[in-house]
Amino acid sequence: MGACVEYEEQASLHAAGALEGEEATRFLSHLESCAACQAEVASTQELLGRVALPPQTPGEVRAQEGLGARTLSAWRREQTRKWMGRRALGSLAAVAAVVALMLGPSALERFRAPRTVVPDTVQSVGARDDVDAETLAAFEAWAGLEPLDDDGSAYASGDSATSDDGLPWDGEDDAMDGDFDLGEAL
Repeated sequence: MGACVEYEEQASLHAAGALEGEEATRFLSHLESCAACQAEVASTQELLGRVALPPQTPGEVRAQEGLGARTLSAWRREQTRKWMGRRALGSLAAVAAVVALMLGPSALERFRAPRTVVPDTVQSVGARDDVDAETLAAFEAWAGLEPLDDDGSAYASGDSATSDDGLPWDGEDDAMDGDFDLGEAL
């Protein structure tokens, strides 16, 4: 047998301790006179008693009290670790960029610069086989030079007729301090 149809919901709420105010007063006055509602409330309270959790132990109470603070602290530590990782990665990228800017141009220049091979023998000044007259004239015109009268072959042969003797700077060495030796280290 169940509770009265109009008080069925209130009986369940009263058994759970959730009925308040004017509704609770009205249901209690009905409960005193209705045996069916009393039986319904008693069976619901018995059922709720069986499924109710046991009271918490003191250890469970302490663990539950500190749960929010521990969770927040762990979250903050994790965020700080992530932030520090990003900061370190950003710093490393900045250092790499500075190093690349400092060393990059010189490294690129090494790769771009043509490698010249120095011959084992040095050509004499007078040997101008690789430069034709037209190229030499074009260079002289570009440089604003007067055309050369000689081809420089006399210098290569060591001819004394075309040596530097008699030039205006000859003899000035004698005017220098006499105890100065060109081979002397400073």
